[in-house]
Amino acid sequence: MPKARSKKFKKRSFHGNRHRNSVPKNNVSTASATKLNTLESSDGLEYDFQELKGNRIIDIQTLLGVFSILSCPKCFATGLKLTEDSKEGLCSNFAIVCKCGFMAGFTSTPKENKKCSLNTLLVFGLRLMGRGFSAGMKLLCTLNLPYVCKKTFRIHELKLLEAVKYSCEENMKAASKEVQNFKKTTTCGVSVDGTWQRRGHMSLNGCVSVISIDTGKILDLEVMTQYCKMCEMNIKCDHECSNYKGSSGNMESVGAFRIFERSVMKRELQYTEYYGDGDSKAFLKVKDIYGEDTVTKLECIGHVQRRVGSRLRKF
Repeated sequence: MPKARSKKFKKRSFHGNRHRNSVPKNNVSTASATKLNTLESSDGLEYDFQELKGNRIIDIQTLLGVFSILSCPKCFATGLKLTEDSKEGLCSNFAIVCKCGFMAGFTSTPKENKKCSLNTLLVFGLRLMGRGFSAGMKLLCTLNLPYVCKKTFRIHELKLLEAVKYSCEENMKAASKEVQNFKKTTTCGVSVDGTWQRRGHMSLNGCVSVISIDTGKILDLEVMTQYCKMCEMNIKCDHECSNYKGSSGNMESVGAFRIFERSVMKRELQYTEYYGDGDSKAFLKVKDIYGEDTVTKLECIGHVQRRVGSRLRKF
């Protein structure tokens, strides 16, 4: 066996090679100097800030603190005061005041025709969820936000009702024109069905809709109610009263008759094919609407399957 080495060699120090760039010791910078150089080189850069949109909830004390550190554009002194001149629901009218006499006003949300659109959006959102004045007041009081009075809430509701009616009518007119262009005639088939606010035959409100078989779009709608709060409270004024008197079960027949009766005048269509759900009460009301036996009743296959399946399961 070879003899083991007993002599220890001294480790060589590394002085660099061709793959390493040697840096003189006098050019080595400290960490602080490196940070300062980075800041100086980034002064000319443009930061890409995201554009802010929409509404935010901000605490009023935070807003007061921000304005207190701003300087007045007139005397260049700090300590601006923020005051609230008036408020209308969620919209507030603010004013910036300085000791030198400078004053500038602004609103918390933009206005349209001197009206705050945020209050209308609040009422619209509550109505979409099926909630009203009391639910909205509880929500905003919990968040410590101002709220509109009941009279103002009702005014916004009526404005939204008019807008919804107009939009609904325009969409149904466009749907009827689409059916005419598709069929190349003024006769078409429709599916007629009614619904009520509550189950059973004790509901005070209901509606009947007519849907095109060819396009699947609503052509007409009839909303009926047999309750009027103004009449119940015996208030003598002009108002839109209830448009139906009778049993809740007969609402579908009356609504279908009204829709078929005005189809030629308002939609320029004749609903000659009646697709129902097996209930012949409404069909008997409209089968002679354009003449004797001008409307043909056809069964909806979905309702037939459901009824037959129910009977077979019971059997």
